[in-house]
Amino acid sequence: MRILPFLLTIMVLLASGTSATHAQSGWMQAEEIVEAQLIAERAATAPGDQFHIGLHQIIPDGWHTYWRNPGDFGLPLELQWDLPADVEIGEVIWPAPEELPLADGAIMDYGYHDEVVLAMPVTVSPDFQGETLTVNVVADWQVCEEVCVPETRELSLTMDVGAEPWNTEDAFWMIQAGLEAEPRATDQLSGTMKRFGDQLVLMLEGDYLAGEWRDLTFFPFDGSLIAHAVDPVEQWDEAGRLNLTYEASFKMAPQIQFPQTGLLAVERHRGGDFWEREVVEFQIAAGDVGIVPTAPAETPVTEPPAMDANLLTMLVFAFLGGLILNLMPCVFPVLSIKVLKFVEIAHKDAARVRSYGLLFLVGVVASFVVLAGLLVGLREFGLPVAWGFQLQLPIVVAILALLFFVIGLNLLGMFEVGTSVQGIGAGLADEDGAKGAFFTGVLAVVVAAPCVGPLAAGALGLALTQPVLVVLAVAAMMGVGLALPFVVLAFAPALLRYLPKPGAWMVTFKQFLAFPMFASMVWLLWVLSIQAGSLGVLWLGIAVLALTFGIWALQRDALVWKLIGGLAMIAMLGSVLTIARLPAATSTSTVAEYERAWSAQAVSDAQMEGRAVFVDVTAAWCVTCQVNKMRVLSTQSVQAAFRDAGVVQMKADWTNRDDAITELIYSHGQAGVPLYLVYPAGGGEAQVLPSVLSEQIVFDAIEAATR
Repeated sequence: MRILPFLLTIMVLLASGTSATHAQSGWMQAEEIVEAQLIAERAATAPGDQFHIGLHQIIPDGWHTYWRNPGDFGLPLELQWDLPADVEIGEVIWPAPEELPLADGAIMDYGYHDEVVLAMPVTVSPDFQGETLTVNVVADWQVCEEVCVPETRELSLTMDVGAEPWNTEDAFWMIQAGLEAEPRATDQLSGTMKRFGDQLVLMLEGDYLAGEWRDLTFFPFDGSLIAHAVDPVEQWDEAGRLNLTYEASFKMAPQIQFPQTGLLAVERHRGGDFWEREVVEFQIAAGDVGIVPTAPAETPVTEPPAMDANLLTMLVFAFLGGLILNLMPCVFPVLSIKVLKFVEIAHKDAARVRSYGLLFLVGVVASFVVLAGLLVGLREFGLPVAWGFQLQLPIVVAILALLFFVIGLNLLGMFEVGTSVQGIGAGLADEDGAKGAFFTGVLAVVVAAPCVGPLAAGALGLALTQPVLVVLAVAAMMGVGLALPFVVLAFAPALLRYLPKPGAWMVTFKQFLAFPMFASMVWLLWVLSIQAGSLGVLWLGIAVLALTFGIWALQRDALVWKLIGGLAMIAMLGSVLTIARLPAATSTSTVAEYERAWSAQAVSDAQMEGRAVFVDVTAAWCVTCQVNKMRVLSTQSVQAAFRDAGVVQMKADWTNRDDAITELIYSHGQAGVPLYLVYPAGGGEAQVLPSVLSEQIVFDAIEAATR
């Protein structure tokens, strides 16, 4: 039902456009709908004086103008002042609004009818010179009945300037009435707002709620929070708070911006049959989503859908996702080293193969659990993080690039660490390769994290909304899936017999594996250029040069070369640390000609225009994202389908940290990127597409969104 108010809004907009066109053709020019004039408390003012002026509107019966938050539809007052030097006019002091339902209650506006005075403070500088003071304003407002008409009026007010100010008669009391209609702020009422999926819960508490009252109405200053035409569910909880459960507006951003301000209107019992309307202003804080307030059984307040997920389902999806990770291009080069080690010893020491398989399993599972634990810790501190966030840090990208470079040099035979092919870095291999097996698992997880497949992303997205133990269990199961092929291989002697026997081919294959490592380094270099710009690439180049020279020098026998090699390693470390201190690049990545930069407001605006929206939530370090881009999204057929359907394409780039994008990812039950969202034309929630795209998936989504 949330789409109904929006569709009706579009109908009223069309009617408004017709009325405006009619006005330009003649009939409305001769007859203004709203009578308006500027009035002032003063008949004469003086230098250093402070007083109020007001915009006085007389509105015909059945018509209305709008409050600061117009509700579901409409435009508030806009003023463009032309003032003398040394004169200032402050913001509009808004009287309490009324609810103004339209279309049999399907649309709810907030505003004024009959007559209203919108007062504003005026300050005249003590240095003001002149015998008269004239202010001019161009005022724009919208006035609505069954149709809506925008009106523009040029108004002017002139008053004398003397030694002493003195008041007018009628205008003074009219402005005083407008000022008295302004709701007063109270410290006897406070609010906390929480979001639960498509619902917002406003929890009210304070002495203001004592006594007998009825007909409570909440007017938020922010018009994009609630569906104004849908009545809230009222329920008192055990803590004595009044919980108002609202349907969230389709215009609502993924993350509520606080602090918020609103008005609360009630009719308060004054004795006998007398009830008086009372309106106060109060502040609203953000609450932690996690405790569901008590609500009536017939209209339950629900947690996000993720909280209803079955644990067994999450574990199965995590396991399958980890299994699929073995095929990801960012993981395969590292795992190839493990296969090579199995081949080397499979035919002569099956026991060692089994131990290596178990150590690899421990390294993988432990790394997944540690990474998930870090995510949970950051989450508990209120930081918006998601899976793969470590590659948003340029220093992590730089270190990984150097590590892949070192592995490549080692595989080419420029230097050896121990005697094992499994040695992939200083301190990570010993004589029998046990440490190498463990740290190969660690490295596999580090490079696999940004490549989580569709099943793994969904499971992690669900898990990250759960208690700590559930998050860790899901992460551990993903590790089991990643390591399972090697564990099975290690504990199945019959399978070991099918592995090729060691021979000269292993030297060639080992050297060949260096080039996927160098390719991974090139990819990370590109990611770093997006995150830290050309300076980041320069400092990484210096680090590579110092590292290579240091490795060469440390292999010399003379002590002086050992010292020089040590200094080169220090220079390498300093270069990497410099990258950590570089400012983020001004543009995180290139936005294609056919794309717009994502924002929640941009999505809302496009939907208001009646256009569907495709959002590509991506990152430069996400290999799956880049493959989808090349194979599907950038193809001529898909781009033609987007153009023909009038779909607005947006890019939400998560290469560098962006809290709004992190919240967008979380709000759709995902743990990381890629994430593809298709918002229907005219409003409504997004459809989440699979993480691995095909052209047909995109075509079907476009058709569904533009019906």
